[in-house]
Amino acid sequence: MNTKTRRILLIVPILGVLLLGGGYVGYRAYKSARQARLITQARNYLAKPDERKALLCLQRALRYNAKDVEACRLMAELTERARSPGALIWRSRVVELNSHSLDDRLALAQTAMLFRDYASATNALEGVDAAGKMTPAYHNIAGAVASTVGQLAQAEVHFREAARLEPTNQVPQLNLAIVRLHSTNAQVMAEARASLQQLSAKPEFRCQALRELIVDALNSTRTDAALALSADLLNQSNAVFSDRLLRLEILRASKNPALGKTLAAFQKDAASDPAKIQQLATWQLLKTGPADALAWLETLPPSIRTNQPVALLSAECRTQLKDWRALQAALEHQNWAELDFVRHAFLARAARGLDLTSTSKTEWELAAKAAISRKQSVLMLLQMAAQWHWQGESEELLWTIFNRYPEEKWAVPALSQALYSGGRTRSLMTLYSQLAKAYPSELSTKNNLAMTALLLDAQELKPRDLALEVYQKAPTNSSYASTYAFSLHLQKKDAEALKVMQMLSSKALEDPSIAGYYGLILKATGNPDKAKVYLQWASKAKLLPEEKKLFDSAKTGA
Repeated sequence: MNTKTRRILLIVPILGVLLLGGGYVGYRAYKSARQARLITQARNYLAKPDERKALLCLQRALRYNAKDVEACRLMAELTERARSPGALIWRSRVVELNSHSLDDRLALAQTAMLFRDYASATNALEGVDAAGKMTPAYHNIAGAVASTVGQLAQAEVHFREAARLEPTNQVPQLNLAIVRLHSTNAQVMAEARASLQQLSAKPEFRCQALRELIVDALNSTRTDAALALSADLLNQSNAVFSDRLLRLEILRASKNPALGKTLAAFQKDAASDPAKIQQLATWQLLKTGPADALAWLETLPPSIRTNQPVALLSAECRTQLKDWRALQAALEHQNWAELDFVRHAFLARAARGLDLTSTSKTEWELAAKAAISRKQSVLMLLQMAAQWHWQGESEELLWTIFNRYPEEKWAVPALSQALYSGGRTRSLMTLYSQLAKAYPSELSTKNNLAMTALLLDAQELKPRDLALEVYQKAPTNSSYASTYAFSLHLQKKDAEALKVMQMLSSKALEDPSIAGYYGLILKATGNPDKAKVYLQWASKAKLLPEEKKLFDSAKTGA
């Protein structure tokens, strides 16, 4: 081969690489520009509003880049407008991608509140950094969450701090008046009413102040006053559809004959708007029952009935009515986009209701597989499993959260409690073993691991050494002492075990979770009558199967 030919052959591959590289960069730039245009178009469509076109633009933008924060944020706004629980998934996705954003965390908390998911709201606020927790915006949202879950004293602390940080803003004053309206002190309540009445004179606060005064009038059975305030509220130009639901609640609570006619009028107004349908049907579901809510939903056009939030509500109604065949038939050929895992969960519930065990298992596996990659989806699926009392499925999802999302600290006690209640000693031991590796300085975890391993005779985990180590570090802890004493008892060192237990107070020994072990040792050291008393106390405790077997055996002839 001559030199000239070799040069050509060497140059061609190099040029090819350069051209491919240039082409790739050019395509990537094209994608970025195209995505930016799609997001801008989506924002414009949302402003019009034209939700359908906005959705199409966002779906295309997310196909270019599924991790685009602004596209996910706009999807959250779009789904929230439709009152779809999918908004929670998108808000959570934004926080995952932009974890240091205070605004996005607060938006997630507010969305969670909208869908009554108070655990997610609390978790979102716990993730706010120290600087964020010093802002009035944080304290206003934290106060609202605390107030909703009944922690009124904590809510007042947050609203006071928001007022201190932003003294010219009257929103915290409004919030403080709302909290104080729930006081048991008559004078405080009277002052709160007066404050709300003053704030209602200001246009920017009028609607919210009227809403709270209506609720207060309802709570004190002043239905005439509530009706008058409601009429005033509905005449305001910035009244919202939920204010009509408040009107319905007054009519229902007072058994007003106008309820039926008013409800029919509101149903007619809502019939073409999925967001309004969701609000009104939810009210009916909670207040007049699933049969009434479903009867109205079934009158809507097919195109509306298959809309995701509406279809989800219909599924919930049929679930509460236990109409499994209708539930299955309605959901089989639908698609709920980001909430399709929820549809599969409902199909699993329907199949179980029809005793179709294999089909139910398959549908649940599809639901779990679709949910597993997003934390909020797993949490939503867990809520469904817990609501249906599906213990096995709940445990599996808790394990998923424990293994994949370690930042969710609440999952550990929840999983531990679920396993304990189910008598799953070996699974508990596995959990404690993993925790002991992750947190080697936590004595309580080591103690729990030692006890479960002793009960299961899992000598490979060296439970005797663990029990001794924990006891030596905290010999006055009654739980640690009883574990160590039990270890000694299993080693036939009952005299030493008795000395360890007798170092505890009589109150500690009478604790049902401790008493059984003391009874075992008393019997082993020749005191069966006294042992019988403590073994009887142990029967009051929630026991693991191995503990119950031990104590029952000890009681025989004790």
